[in-house]
Amino acid sequence: MTLVSAIPENKKMLVIFRMEPGSLGPDGREYINEFCEFAQMQLQASASAFITWSIVPRLDKTLAEMEFQISSKKLTRSKASQYLNLFGEHLDHFEEQLEDNLEAIINQYFGR
Repeated sequence: MTLVSAIPENKKMLVIFRMEPGSLGPDGREYINEFCEFAQMQLQASASAFITWSIVPRLDKTLAEMEFQISSKKLTRSKASQYLNLFGEHLDHFEEQLEDNLEAIINQYFGR
């Protein structure tokens, strides 16, 4: 059993990504909820064994676009970076991959 597969669910880092309705186009508000469910399924299916995803609409602009938690406790960017480093991942690269994946998921969602 590898270290990664031995991580209990409550020790995985929860990545909450708040998706802007406008990123789905001018009518984004109409299908942001459905899109978030679709995106979450897509991301979770290919997620690293140490990450859990929560993709939600960003309807409150005061909330950060991305938030990290472990065991329901918020992590600073620095702590999230340290966590990812344990698995040989860098936060900047992780965020770039997320953006690329979301772009592909948007295209898939709209059948492009």
